[in-house]
Amino acid sequence: MGLFQRAANFLGISSQPKVTAAQVIDLLNRGSSILSLGKDLYNIPEVRTAINFIAEKVGSVPFYHARADNDGNVTQLNDHVQYVLSVRANPYQSPQVFWTYAITRLMLANNVYIFPDWDDNGNLRALFVLPFTQHTFEEKEGVLRIKFPAAAGYDFAYDDIIHLQRFPTQNGGATRQATSGYVQIVNTLQEQAVKDSENSQRIAALLINKSSLKGTDMKKKLEEFKELFLTAENTTGFGMIGSEFEVHDLDLKMSPLNKDVLETIVNYLYTYFGGSKAIFTHSANELEHEQFIDNTIKPIVFQIEEESTYKLFSSKEIGRFHKVLAELIDLEVSTLGAKTTFFKEMLFASVMTRNEVRKRIGLPKGPQQLDAYMESKNFQTLKPGSYTVEGGETDETGK
Repeated sequence: MGLFQRAANFLGISSQPKVTAAQVIDLLNRGSSILSLGKDLYNIPEVRTAINFIAEKVGSVPFYHARADNDGNVTQLNDHVQYVLSVRANPYQSPQVFWTYAITRLMLANNVYIFPDWDDNGNLRALFVLPFTQHTFEEKEGVLRIKFPAAAGYDFAYDDIIHLQRFPTQNGGATRQATSGYVQIVNTLQEQAVKDSENSQRIAALLINKSSLKGTDMKKKLEEFKELFLTAENTTGFGMIGSEFEVHDLDLKMSPLNKDVLETIVNYLYTYFGGSKAIFTHSANELEHEQFIDNTIKPIVFQIEEESTYKLFSSKEIGRFHKVLAELIDLEVSTLGAKTTFFKEMLFASVMTRNEVRKRIGLPKGPQQLDAYMESKNFQTLKPGSYTVEGGETDETGK
């Protein structure tokens, strides 16, 4: 919305219809819930774990409103946008829960729509995830508008809806996942595993009597066997039958559970969502973790930065370097050893001051001397004055 829309709202000449609180609640009660959204996929425990892992990683990234120019100067601003990004996204959700929920929907439906709610003065009041999976576009009076099939009667300027996409297409993210075959295989194998573990009353063995018996005698002999063997106290795991009996094992399963196939397909699903078994089971090394952040988390975060900046600020504000930025350093440098090395290198390379490091690790600011860059053989602070730099090659006479 930004500066111009706020001014229009303040003067009462806004061309955009206002969305009331009741209408917001009505929108949130439409569409699809997460549990009904791609339920065949989301009901696979490994897939749900992977999606939640990615969503919580993105949800743990701090986003903030800043004025950041092209020379690297960044000033964090404390306003309504910052409050929504860092304190309370909406009355129902904190920022961490909000982004976790939004990214979960993105991973399941390949699209997620976020509705910014503005007050009468044009200040950002909240961000809401709309429970829709599909949309259509149309143009009205030169303005691109977005509609949701599940929300008849509502349409919005596309510039007013934060739209995140996975597998982007011409008009938005793909509406279907390319996992139906994998899901069917996993569900079939898991159902077989459940059936194999159940007491299904299936015949497990034949008890063969070596002497020829008629039907009534056979039944009598079976009852005798059950009374003497099956109901006997047995704490050792052993049993005994007479020499007149022979036991023949049966395996009526069509085929044994193929654990290798199940694990292979699950690994394919992990890859589809941008990770691996090592990542999602917390056994990845530093390099694997770094690749996961670079290849899976960063693209989502960058899309949030770009889309939020464009949709929350006017072109004039963007021209004055207003942006939504993310703080990724804690994800990029994950282990204690890596963080120690990182801060040490930043200090001695004079990239960061000691007070900046203290701020990063949550300590209060130290004395003013810690605002100065540390000196090293590569970096020294010189007092004002004239200096002559000597050195270089000389000829045989020393000149």
